[in-house]
Amino acid sequence: MKRFYVAMVAAIIVILAVGAFLWVNYLGTSNALKHETDRWAVIQDVNGDIMAVETSWNEVWSQLVQMQQNGSRLWVGSIVERYDSKWGFRFMPENLTVAQVTIEEAQATIRYISENLELRLGRWTYVSAKVMETHSP
Repeated sequence: MKRFYVAMVAAIIVILAVGAFLWVNYLGTSNALKHETDRWAVIQDVNGDIMAVETSWNEVWSQLVQMQQNGSRLWVGSIVERYDSKWGFRFMPENLTVAQVTIEEAQATIRYISENLELRLGRWTYVSAKVMETHSP
């Protein structure tokens, strides 16, 4: 009978640990995709990190949609600002740009920007990205 209780306690601990792991990973992903408008896209950088980007400009939105449709990788960026997301920043939506080329000093990855936020705040920064999803009303 004692073995039964030990096995039950062990099973409950494993179930709680797996549940906590999945919950933390889910929250990390959803927080990486935090956005404020109905029209947003998910970009993925060369390291596989993802984040949401938003724009109010129809031309930029069309470029993001086209990137998703043809699977192209271009430079997506803007001025970096603090934001309450997994990464601690976002690209300013009113300045979001898609470019074929950029200057090297403006190139980064999502994780690099996050880990060096003080250096990138208020500066134009671009990520080599693919558009994984687009969302619009």
